Amino acid sequence: MNHTIEQLIERINVMHDKAIQMHRLRNEKPDFDRSGCQHILEDIQSMAYMIAKDKSPNKEIASDIDPRK
Repeated sequence: MNHTIEQLIERINVMHDKAIQMHRLRNEKPDFDRSGCQHILEDIQSMAYMIAKDKSPNKEIASDIDPRK
């Protein structure tokens, strides 16, 4: 993984927040903003793709926290 575990958590949290935003926008009213929902969905999918492609050759799992302290 090229990014740290903490960075992964942050990306997943952002995806979660965007999904909630899309859910609220979708269920706000019968004539909801379809293009707004589609834009949010594409953003979530893009972030998920970036996470899936985040591979490092040495298969190290990095962390911002040093367990030796």
